[in-house]
Amino acid sequence: MPVDGDPRRYAVPIPIEKQLLGTLCLVSSRPPEQLAEEQRLVKTAAGYLAPVLRNIHRYQMLEQRVAERTAALQKEIAERQQVEEALRESEARWRSLVENAPDIILTVDREGRILFTNRPPAGLTREEALGTNVLDYVVGEHRGTVRQSIQRVFQTGELDYFEIAMRGLFDTIYWYATRVGPVKRDGEVVAAMLVTRDITERKRAEEELQRSFERLQRTLKGTVHALVSAIEMRDPYTAGHQRRVTHLACAIAREMGLPEEQIEGLRMAGLLHDLGKITVPAEILAKPGPLNDLEYGIITTHPQIGHDVLKEIEFPWPVAEIVLQHHERLDGSGYPQGLSGEEIILEARILGVADVVEAMASHRPYRPAHGMGEALEEILQNRGVLYDPEVVDACLRLFTEKGFTFEQGEPRLKEQSAFT
Repeated sequence: MPVDGDPRRYAVPIPIEKQLLGTLCLVSSRPPEQLAEEQRLVKTAAGYLAPVLRNIHRYQMLEQRVAERTAALQKEIAERQQVEEALRESEARWRSLVENAPDIILTVDREGRILFTNRPPAGLTREEALGTNVLDYVVGEHRGTVRQSIQRVFQTGELDYFEIAMRGLFDTIYWYATRVGPVKRDGEVVAAMLVTRDITERKRAEEELQRSFERLQRTLKGTVHALVSAIEMRDPYTAGHQRRVTHLACAIAREMGLPEEQIEGLRMAGLLHDLGKITVPAEILAKPGPLNDLEYGIITTHPQIGHDVLKEIEFPWPVAEIVLQHHERLDGSGYPQGLSGEEIILEARILGVADVVEAMASHRPYRPAHGMGEALEEILQNRGVLYDPEVVDACLRLFTEKGFTFEQGEPRLKEQSAFT
């Protein structure tokens, strides 16, 4: 078309996909009537150029997209390489930690077959250990514990803990503290991981400590019986008194439902409750008649003396306090401190009742035996006044309903006591 109405300047637009890509122009100095052929040629040329330029344009656009996508792909590859490198480093660190960990780490399937281990058992190579069953290395009586724990982890996904003995080289027994947990994939438990720590030295130390406790118990038992014998030698008229009182006191405590550990402390205190009489002159202990005030005053010092001797010994029970308080009474009329009510510890209240019953029912150098009926009447009449009501009731049940006798057996210091 003419430009500005001048036919010597002729322009033909070249569109591409509804957009103007360019213009093919004809500028001539010839007269307009001579330009018809040139204008036709320009139009024809524009028609040929349009698809060529269109293809060039499309190629350029495609080349640009390829360049952009190539750059994005290169960036993605670089980032992936960084991630893979980080994963390799993380895996290397994890493997180093696992392989050098002080603990034995195993993963096992539901049946206990080893899928991975950082430290093969029993001198095997790692390849030899894989596929073997972890139960094969566990000492017989502990296999059930391990089997149940693995099954529980697969069923519940919860952590578990146990201590087991395992067999090593040359059938050496080692102890391990083991934690078991789930290995999950897509929320499903696919394996169980066992992390075991060698506690053999700790177990050996515990066994040695147990042997030390047992030696201490035997020594303590021998010492107590030696003291009891010494007390009885000083006061032959009351020989067997400590043992009979202890027998009754322990029976009362058991009738009241006291725990065995507390009863064991009462047993110890019962055997030693008259220890303080070692310092009382023999002529007072064996005097056939009534005691005068001075002699009675000396006798009443024996709980305090026994306490002072025993308080330096670290018993696991309040033995010294029981010995000190076994002559105290609920109304405060007892000795040596004049304690009353709940100020007197329960074991001393029990021992006090047992002491009164045995003493009244037995012969003494200054009087004949009162008999069991009178002894039981004494504690019944003073129930809640001098003596603890629950203790009195338990004692009466023993004699009236359960056929208790002092001849049923002598008290024994248990080999397994609260020391263990």
